[in-house]
Amino acid sequence: MTETAMLQLLAVIIGGVLATGGGILTSVYLERDKQKRESRNLAMAFKGEITALLQHIDERHYQQRFEQVIAEMEANNKPFLMPFRIRFRYDRVYDENVERIGMLKGQLPELIPLFYTRLNAIIEDMLSMGDDTYARLELDVLLRIYHDLQRILGETVEVGRTILQVIDEQYG
Repeated sequence: MTETAMLQLLAVIIGGVLATGGGILTSVYLERDKQKRESRNLAMAFKGEITALLQHIDERHYQQRFEQVIAEMEANNKPFLMPFRIRFRYDRVYDENVERIGMLKGQLPELIPLFYTRLNAIIEDMLSMGDDTYARLELDVLLRIYHDLQRILGETVEVGRTILQVIDEQYG
């Protein structure tokens, strides 16, 4: 093989390696960029839904309502079952994206399920009050349930605020 043929062959091999490497790098970059966009979009969707839930809790004064009911029960020494119904699903973003949470950054894959699971547990207890499941409970047991619900709601709101802060830090 002549020197010219060798140089041509070497040029073809180097060109092939560069083209293949460029194709691979381009694919990797495009895939990483796509995942970054999807992660940000998912985080923003959670931010919107969690913000709406926290605003709803605040605007409806749920935490203060627990205080009022507890104070009334303690003052009157009588049980009170707070009526509660749900007509709308407020966890659609979570429900439709729970399998994608792992693509989120930082603590979000841990905090988001914690927030929604705790919120659903609160809702379950509130529905039990509204449907008279707890109607036969003694006053001290019912008061403990209300105190626990008030505490858990406060802690859940804090988890929600932490989620919003983490989203702003990671995706802001």
